[in-house]
Amino acid sequence: MTQSLTDQVSRFPEKPGIYLMKDATGNLLYIGKAVNLKSRVRSYFSDTHDGRAQIRGMMRLLDHIDLIVTNNEAEALILEANLIRKHKPKYNIELRDDKHYPYLKVTVQEPFPRLLVVRRVEKDGARYFGPYTDVTVMRRMADYAKRIFRLRDCAKNLPLSKASRPCINHSMKRCCGPCAGSVCAGDYRSHVDDLIMFLKGRRNDLVKELEERMSVASAELRFEDAAMYRDRIGLIKNASRLQRVDLTVADTDCDVFGIAVGVRETSLAILHFRGGLLMAARNFLFTRDNWDFAEKSRDHILLQFYIEENREIPREIVVPDNAGFSQSVLQGWFDGQKLCAKVTIPQKGTMRQLILMAEKNALSYLEQKAPPNALRDIEDLQIALSLPILPRVIEAFDISNLGESFAVAGMVQFTDGKPNKSAYRRYKIKSVDGQNDFAMMMEAVSRRLRRLEDEGGQFPDLLLIDGGKGQLSAAMEALKNFENQPLIASIAEKENILFSPCINGSLTLPQTHPARKLVERIRDEAHRYALSYHTKIRGRQFTRSSLEELPGIGKVRARLLLKHFGSIKRLTEAPVSEIASVRGFSEESAAKLKDAIIGRAASPPLPLS
Repeated sequence: MTQSLTDQVSRFPEKPGIYLMKDATGNLLYIGKAVNLKSRVRSYFSDTHDGRAQIRGMMRLLDHIDLIVTNNEAEALILEANLIRKHKPKYNIELRDDKHYPYLKVTVQEPFPRLLVVRRVEKDGARYFGPYTDVTVMRRMADYAKRIFRLRDCAKNLPLSKASRPCINHSMKRCCGPCAGSVCAGDYRSHVDDLIMFLKGRRNDLVKELEERMSVASAELRFEDAAMYRDRIGLIKNASRLQRVDLTVADTDCDVFGIAVGVRETSLAILHFRGGLLMAARNFLFTRDNWDFAEKSRDHILLQFYIEENREIPREIVVPDNAGFSQSVLQGWFDGQKLCAKVTIPQKGTMRQLILMAEKNALSYLEQKAPPNALRDIEDLQIALSLPILPRVIEAFDISNLGESFAVAGMVQFTDGKPNKSAYRRYKIKSVDGQNDFAMMMEAVSRRLRRLEDEGGQFPDLLLIDGGKGQLSAAMEALKNFENQPLIASIAEKENILFSPCINGSLTLPQTHPARKLVERIRDEAHRYALSYHTKIRGRQFTRSSLEELPGIGKVRARLLLKHFGSIKRLTEAPVSEIASVRGFSEESAAKLKDAIIGRAASPPLPLS
């Protein structure tokens, strides 16, 4: 932090407002809001920003900071959203999805409007509905709408100076024939108004209105008109089934926001419900860097959506808990705009189910657009540990034992971030007496590298040791016996702290850091593999293999003894008479077995289960 910036920030007011970070040429880097401008901006200089390299990059470019003071946080929020929309700074989130979903366009600016499917929203006076992520449902809706409201589908410039012969759509009762003068502009406009109500999701209101018209037509003996209204009501109900969601409140009007957090990206899904119908859905993908950067100012994302889209705001805005949205700040903005929208964070019930539905959509979009990238994880690990080469081949070691017994080591290999199970190896510890994990690690690493050296194999790029400084030092001691030494690192199991001679001290990465997740995945696989081998050996030692070492005992007799006594401990404590009761044993053979067991107890004892 330069002295000039220090002096500038020290004079900032402790009031709500907007701060605009700029480089030396005056270009905007970032726009943010704050309840306390002085405190918020000062935090950028006191935080180390570990794991968020983009902030450090921005701070290196920062030359000066401009302020706009507001009366309250709600004013700051809307100002922030408008400025981000206008200037699109490099380090702010840009609310933009990656494709143009279709819209339904009603050309209300024309004397006889049409219903069109378009990909872009233009400022031409028309009404737009959407976007629709499910194109099949959208086209089926458009087809229903044309059948229900009988709007024209042609591109003629109406009204014509002279009536013409109508097209086949008029004969099929899919158009009311304005080109032939079969309907006046006023009646046609009423069809358009009904269509707009239909597309806005006001299906229940529309059905009630049509039912009233049907009753009036029937009372006035206009049975043909009554039949038309009846058919129209039926088509509306059929169309609504395409979008019906199982809600306990049938006329729910709300926008539901859901968030899914990935390793590098965050997905935002927005579901639009009108009259209990899912009218449309939107999905956005942000890099985690930008999302994390804006964690204290996420409310503007929601406002940016409504300002950008210029869409109708529903009665209820439903946002998830613990996602960085401030219910009070957002509600204050809607109230300040005199909009009858209620911001809710549901914990249970129907709205909670809708949140879960939105989050499921966000997760699905995240998995589709941002699949795992193992090679990028390795690159992040190289950067985090300051490794001189990219560790494409990583071998991880883990020790598993039970006190001083059954000590084994497991080694797993990951190539380009994926397990290479054909290269897995396991070792019985041979040269270490007692419980000395450090010496066991030295033996396992030495035996692995010695075998590779003797066979002319390729050393791994990185050795990953399960443990802290002690295990790392033991493994490094083993490396001294080899000319070509691989890189090495360790991870402490409880604290998940990384150690490596390539960095000073230790390294603690954020829980969501891709490199940390990669290391934990490799460490856990090494632990699983070593433990499975340890369990296998211990189980084998505790069963009939020990008995088979005794004279006169084969596989069949060992199985019969264990079946009768249940464990070697009970067999050892049993009298000769009980052993003789086992099928295949006599008093003489039982006595010999008992003598053999007693003789073994005087030297190395049988393991007891």
